[in-house]
Amino acid sequence: MKRLYASGCSKLRSLVLLPLILLLFSVAANAQSKRYTISGKVTDASNKTTIPGAGIKIQGTNFGAATNTDGNFTFSADLAPGNYQIVFSYIGFKSVTKPLVLGDATNVSVSAEISSDAMGLDEVIVTGTSQGTTRKQLGNYITSVKGDDLNKAPSGNVLSSMQGKVAGAQISQNSGDPAGGMSVKLRGISSANSSTEPLYIIDGVIVNNSTTRVTNTTANYDGGSFVGAIGQNRMVDINPADIERVEVLNGASAAAIYGSRANAGVIQIFTKKGIAGKTQVSFNTNFMISELRKKIEVNQSPVKFGGSVDAVTQDVLTPTLTTTTPVTRYDYQDYIFRTGYGTDNNLSISGGGENTKVYSSFGYFSNQGIIKNTNFRKYNFRTNLDQKINDWASVSAGLNYIKSSADEKPDGNSFFSPMNSVTIIGNFHDIWRRDASGNLMAVGERGRVNPVSVIEDIKQKQEVDRIIANATLKLNPIKNLTVDLTLGADNSSQNGTTYIPPYTYNVNPDFFGGGTTINATQNGYSSAATNKAFLFNNEINATYQGKISELLTSVTQVGYSYQYERGQYALLQGRGLAPKITTVNGASTPLPSADGRTELSISGAYIQQNFKYKDHLFVTGALRMDESSVFGNDNRNQVYVKASLSYVLSSADYWKKGNLSSWWDTFKLRAAYG
Repeated sequence: MKRLYASGCSKLRSLVLLPLILLLFSVAANAQSKRYTISGKVTDASNKTTIPGAGIKIQGTNFGAATNTDGNFTFSADLAPGNYQIVFSYIGFKSVTKPLVLGDATNVSVSAEISSDAMGLDEVIVTGTSQGTTRKQLGNYITSVKGDDLNKAPSGNVLSSMQGKVAGAQISQNSGDPAGGMSVKLRGISSANSSTEPLYIIDGVIVNNSTTRVTNTTANYDGGSFVGAIGQNRMVDINPADIERVEVLNGASAAAIYGSRANAGVIQIFTKKGIAGKTQVSFNTNFMISELRKKIEVNQSPVKFGGSVDAVTQDVLTPTLTTTTPVTRYDYQDYIFRTGYGTDNNLSISGGGENTKVYSSFGYFSNQGIIKNTNFRKYNFRTNLDQKINDWASVSAGLNYIKSSADEKPDGNSFFSPMNSVTIIGNFHDIWRRDASGNLMAVGERGRVNPVSVIEDIKQKQEVDRIIANATLKLNPIKNLTVDLTLGADNSSQNGTTYIPPYTYNVNPDFFGGGTTINATQNGYSSAATNKAFLFNNEINATYQGKISELLTSVTQVGYSYQYERGQYALLQGRGLAPKITTVNGASTPLPSADGRTELSISGAYIQQNFKYKDHLFVTGALRMDESSVFGNDNRNQVYVKASLSYVLSSADYWKKGNLSSWWDTFKLRAAYG
């Protein structure tokens, strides 16, 4: 076993003290503050309807709230009297900023109407920043997908639901299993050896999305010519109904904020939160029907070349196969395929008050595969808590538990996957024929596996238990300074078993048969595999917003992160089984086992600086240094840089005053390096 550990790096770890030092300046911040109660309503400008869940925040402070189910909001703020700016925002709407004057009156009312934003320039984006910014300020290209749009697709897999919704992303399914693996490439194939999969983050938790086989575990099972990973990947565990939105950053500059693991891009998922107001209970159910879209055409000839179907089965024109024999043709696809039925059920409860908000959900997903005797079932529980501790501190926490099971069939490039088993033989065999003892009979003389054995007898089962947990502490010790600390953990366990009972007919030993002699030491196969993965990450970020002049503002962000990952894989397998024996220890011929263990750690620090001139010119630069145990001893530290420019001409005064603004609403130029 090879273990890798990170060496000390005092330069990086010292940066974690920076936000803590800044806390020392918070003593006199609230010396002359008063408690104000701020209330109002947020409505849609187009139809005057109220908007639940809209965000309200006083700029430069940590005071804010979200509208309740009636579109109303109320929150308290301890601030010094003076002039402030209050921002109203919601996904898919233009943000509205209004002046807020705090004086002698402690009850202040302010409401706003917000309009839909077709271009999304005022949409708040969090990916790539610790506090979030509007799309117009970004020089990098980021795609945002609403949770409602994901749930329009009849799929229990988040990645499958994203197909066609992220520009430039190549999202494809590598297996026909109901929980089959998905491949995502945001920047094409950029490496011949390392993974091209993006980094996945859920509510601040870096999560595992590996594809590790715990069934179909041997080389002659999978073959060697398939593309991509064909097992389950772990994003199938996430319930799309729990998602508020997904942000996709497909630029290389993602590494400047998220480190070396983000070279292939970042997919960040934000789950739903509780909304203050009356408790809301929501239940929805969907019924799904899956069918084969198109069948392969089959040979309909009434004759075959050669003699008996049991003696000469290869349809190849040679001098010895010049005679023909009448045969009955079959379409085996009618046997291996079926109409699959599924259901997706979700119950959610949301509510709370000004200080405490809770969202909880329960989900059950079941889907039959279009291959007979395949299915996938998933149980999902999630709860998110947002708690305001006081006027300058708040905490949020989340817990997600997933349990799933799948009945599978051999896939990949094996000769005995359901499709290969029927395409590798001529369609003139009566595959349902049995001998006097009721045993299936061989399909020709070449030792192929009878498709009925694949569908009825071969058993593969996979079970998964997974817990994802996160906690975030957010502090606003002084005006314009925000510090947040995030802890996250992802722990998953996969268990898989494969059972191929001993054949009663001639099957090639390469397919775990006993050959022409039905050798009992080779006939049949059993395996048991376990894959465990544990990921932990913690981050501390500090953001300071400064006003240099009336026209120029600055946002400075610094942060430090630590990531740890441990994995363990074990496989036991053997062949040569007696009838009714299904376990590996009952095999007469043990096969090589596997015991893989990995351990790695990554620590990194970054600084990002943003300047905004008026509301149309934005310049951003960032620098990050990572130290990783997977880097070589001579290259233990790696540096990543990024720079971006965003120029929104349509927000400039000369554009608004000119004739262009009457027919050209939005014009933005952007450039990025990283």
